Amino acid sequence: MSDDVTPAGASLRGRAATGVLWTALQTWSVRATTALAFIVISRQLQPAEFGLVALAMAVIAVLTLLSDTGMATYLIRTREIDERVRSTAFFTSMLFAFVLAGLLLLLAHPVSGLFGEDDLAPVLQVLSITLVITGLTSVPSALLKRRMEFRAIAVRTTSATLVGSVVAITLALLGAGAWALVVQAIVRAVVALALTWAAVRWRPHLVFDRHAAREMLTFGSKLLSIDLLIQVRDRGEEFILAAVAGATTLGFWSVATRLIKIVQETGSSVVNQVATPAFAKLQDDRTRLYRAYETALFSAGAVMFPAMLFLAVTSKDLVPFLLGQQWATTAAVAQVTSLTAALAVFSYFDRSVFVAVGKLRPEIFLVSTIVATHVVVTLLAAPHGLLVLAVALGIRAAVTFPLRQVVLHKTVGVPYRCLLKAFRVLLAAIVMAGACWGVMHLLPDAPQWGRLLAAAGAAAVVYPAALLLTARPVAAELLADLRRLLAGRRARRVVTVPAEETHV
Repeated sequence: MSDDVTPAGASLRGRAATGVLWTALQTWSVRATTALAFIVISRQLQPAEFGLVALAMAVIAVLTLLSDTGMATYLIRTREIDERVRSTAFFTSMLFAFVLAGLLLLLAHPVSGLFGEDDLAPVLQVLSITLVITGLTSVPSALLKRRMEFRAIAVRTTSATLVGSVVAITLALLGAGAWALVVQAIVRAVVALALTWAAVRWRPHLVFDRHAAREMLTFGSKLLSIDLLIQVRDRGEEFILAAVAGATTLGFWSVATRLIKIVQETGSSVVNQVATPAFAKLQDDRTRLYRAYETALFSAGAVMFPAMLFLAVTSKDLVPFLLGQQWATTAAVAQVTSLTAALAVFSYFDRSVFVAVGKLRPEIFLVSTIVATHVVVTLLAAPHGLLVLAVALGIRAAVTFPLRQVVLHKTVGVPYRCLLKAFRVLLAAIVMAGACWGVMHLLPDAPQWGRLLAAAGAAAVVYPAALLLTARPVAAELLADLRRLLAGRRARRVVTVPAEETHV
């Protein structure tokens, strides 16, 4: 079966819009389930237990990247692939996964000793199975994304998250402690594995092509270096906090940043998951690529800016209300990190553009610069407390933001004007945040739930109105895309046409 097929008459814009819809449904249902599980489990666990699992998952995240070696992105991006490429990628990923899982089993105790956390070793040893599961899932998942079969991906991810969350909540309520989170990760991976292979309609052949493996590893090595640098940035702060302040402090940091990540993945990642394969289809048409980048940017901003600014305004009430008073000290950290996450929207799709046009060196330069400054800032700020660290990392993000835009413009030609629509959306979100802040300060003696409800009501009224005033063309374009998408779905329900497969 070809991996470069699409239903007859389907446009790339239509497929991307459908992909956004399915990805949105998947992401919102997954994040709702994750948020519910997070709220319930956080009330049962202590900061040290959260920190222990966060440290273990940081190690697993780095090893997972090494097991993939960038092959999944190669399969998504390359114009044509055949069976020898697919099977070679699968067996190569499996080899790396088994080797890394074995090494983790052997080195779990030395790694635990490095951080002074004896309880970390058994957690790492049990989680090593997720490396093997990820190796089995990587290639079939990439094939689904290449075909833009986002419905299958949505069903897989949603089901896996739901089952894992139910198991984790049950175990947490029974007093399993940190092991509730460990089992959640394993169950989620197993369910995703089963559903991915059921959906992909492909099985590997006993074929291994050394030339194809070298070609994929050459491409993947550049991408892997970028991914590892990003992991150094994202996980480095966790490793540093664990080494400097211990698992308890890391637990507080993990909870504060986890709140932001749940919202972040609900917004930007919806478009981002569709952006990489969609941009890859436009790699030879720069004008359309620029328009697609602009659309992705303001579409993500339309969700992310108001969500993050609402968190920034309400965190001091929202965090203890949802998670309990034991986490109240993380509220100020969540406020600052939410502002940093809002700024990050402007650079969220840069990598997808670089990958689409095959220019990875600029991305390596950018990520290297950002990671170096990130690690230095973390080392300097971490000993002074979590709030100081959050502020310092926010300043770092603000300083490096213009650099990313300049490099993207100079190397790929993306016009600076592609940012304008997103800035208009940001302005509307700022107006909304001001209204929420005003409402909450008018109710200083109201209960937390009352202040939060009033702020949510103000946001629901003010943001759409501000969006129409500051970004009317943006709002009109989003509504037009939504109408086209719904009209297309109604037409497909009325008229059933035998599916034909043609090259994009």
